[in-house]
Amino acid sequence: MIQTFVPCLLLFLSSTTHIAHASHTPTTLHIARRGLAPPPAKIGPTSQPSNVTSPPRLSNTTSPNSTVSPTEAFLHSLSNPCVGLPLTNETWKKFDLDNYLHSYPNGNSVSLQDYAFSHHAQNFICGIGEGCHAGQLCNPVTAPDWYVLYAAQEWNSLQNSIYTAIGFAVSMVQATAAALVTDLFEPEHRSILFHLQDLFVLLSGVAFAVALAALLLTPGSGLVIASTVAGALFAGTSSALMGVNLIRSWDTVPDGFTRWSNYDYYLSQWQSKVQDQLSNSTSAILQAGISTDEGIYGALKGGAFLSDIQIRSTSEVEDEIKQTSTARILADILRAQGAYVTYNTGTCHGKGPGGAWAGDNVLSYCKDGVMMNIVKAKKNKTGNKWYNANLIAKKYGFTTEYLVTQSWECQKKYKGFNYDPYRNGSLPLDINSECIINFAVCDLTDPYIKHAISKGQTTTRACRVVGKLPI
Repeated sequence: MIQTFVPCLLLFLSSTTHIAHASHTPTTLHIARRGLAPPPAKIGPTSQPSNVTSPPRLSNTTSPNSTVSPTEAFLHSLSNPCVGLPLTNETWKKFDLDNYLHSYPNGNSVSLQDYAFSHHAQNFICGIGEGCHAGQLCNPVTAPDWYVLYAAQEWNSLQNSIYTAIGFAVSMVQATAAALVTDLFEPEHRSILFHLQDLFVLLSGVAFAVALAALLLTPGSGLVIASTVAGALFAGTSSALMGVNLIRSWDTVPDGFTRWSNYDYYLSQWQSKVQDQLSNSTSAILQAGISTDEGIYGALKGGAFLSDIQIRSTSEVEDEIKQTSTARILADILRAQGAYVTYNTGTCHGKGPGGAWAGDNVLSYCKDGVMMNIVKAKKNKTGNKWYNANLIAKKYGFTTEYLVTQSWECQKKYKGFNYDPYRNGSLPLDINSECIINFAVCDLTDPYIKHAISKGQTTTRACRVVGKLPI
């Protein structure tokens, strides 16, 4: 606490000493005559951080020959600098705060906390788990530094929101995937449930979506803030991929539930490593010099964080992201069993709706004479039966029409198999957004594929060899 009072105490002692000398008040002689103890010695700034410099003084008057910075010029133009300006990047630019931070005295070595301390914001402590607050303008921090601290406050809120979203993403995927695995994997099925890389990418996408959906952003700040979220999660996922042993034999793992327990461990590993990476990178920015690209200058550059970012609770976001995250997990589980879509015409002669195949263990759809089925590649053979296929629509709400139409439209638009526009970004909240489901589609109307099948090749072999499907 002594540290927080030192600058103010020094200022007070200095001013009172000056007044005493100016008026020639014989204080010392008076004390000596009365036999009183001498006054205490001045307290020096021993507890103030050694690398903190006095803040540059921005007065409201300038001499005719002085060089005025854009920051000073704008400050002088304000009739009352203590009346708050809009919290926008335009205000940031008017103050020229990029240049102000970049050229701050000793800014290459002054940390954000030291900078805040030098402007009398003694309790401004940022970091994961910390809520640094700039307080009210001019109480005590004045412009332009208050706007810098406010932007840092909002940036810190975002870092903490990402940290929370990571844990929320893991909890959501754990609950949803565990139910899907139990429902859709045969008890003795021995295939891999997920590729860990895909699982980690899925987690990043969910966390990205949760973090952004939890933020009520002002216009103009969304792109930069989204990039900040993406960068944090990409770095964390890269760290997780490097730190987790991805090579494991699943031949001895007896059932889906036990295998899911193993994946559950990797989910926890991902959460731990990504959160650690985020915490470390946040700390590094806070400890670096405020004028450096590695420090708060680099984080706040452009002023996107000078905005009133409102953070919603993750529970508010849950319903918005749950459908799309469930759809993605479902697609990964089916893909892990070899799922792909066949597209054909003139074959809608089954006993199901519109001429599709009938049965609770198939995924078939027909409309206007076009049949699309979700089948599975089993080495060179083709499987048509799916364990508890009817639950996909009845319990989880995803019709076969939705699954195959999403895949077909995605492949037609992007001219490639399994195209994923969300692989390095956020999952959308709208379940009808493109490519939520993106199974590879084999077009059986292709003459080369038709010829291969007519010569005795299985559908799977013809689609893999001739159609080049990654199955």
